[in-house]
Amino acid sequence: MKVALIPMRVKVNDFEANWQEFKRKFEEALKYKPDILVFPEYCLTGFKEWDFSGAKLYDEIIQKVSKLAKENSVYVIFGLLEPYKNCIYNSALLISRDGEIILKHRKFQEPMKFCTGNTVKTAKTELGKFAVIICGDLYNKRIAKWVKHKKSDYLFVPMDYSPENLDLEKEIKCMSERVKILRVKTFIVNTYKHWNSFGGAWVFDKDGKLLVQSFKDEILSYEEVGRDGDSKVCNR
Repeated sequence: MKVALIPMRVKVNDFEANWQEFKRKFEEALKYKPDILVFPEYCLTGFKEWDFSGAKLYDEIIQKVSKLAKENSVYVIFGLLEPYKNCIYNSALLISRDGEIILKHRKFQEPMKFCTGNTVKTAKTELGKFAVIICGDLYNKRIAKWVKHKKSDYLFVPMDYSPENLDLEKEIKCMSERVKILRVKTFIVNTYKHWNSFGGAWVFDKDGKLLVQSFKDEILSYEEVGRDGDSKVCNR
């Protein structure tokens, strides 16, 4: 299994610029021959409180990303704003090699004005059982119970997190501690917004050990050699 984690520069409310960057990073990642490409939370619209206008692009985004997935026979995981009835969800999708949505996660850990999810789903693939959560969900106690109950092989976490004056070493330690509780190999990818944001991507084993990371907007290509945990890094 080869995974490309793609920290991406995201501009708020500039879909065209984000789409061009998405396609550019998608093409760049293909040279590593990945099975799965993982993009961050809100990666095609960005988000600024409380502007939900990006949700209007939901159908168009799915159509465009599904087309790329099918044309290149890859899985794609990414985050977007989802309108549903009178709600807006912060969601993440897993698109299959055939361009079909096979998993949708609605974020639990959200403040007011968002509607929130209430379950964690999994998708069985030829590569194993996948689960997806979003950013702050990693620290949610209800999520932890669901993730452990579902017993997925791999957990993917699109993220959009760029606070000022961040202690990255401390943050990585916090992520490691949460992964150790969840007991599942975890892939995390963040947005990269500006020169002083940390961006990055991380892979943790089920014991919370950091296996490898990338910085800023560097693509991290990771290969799982065997289900016993053997792995290698193709690029960072």
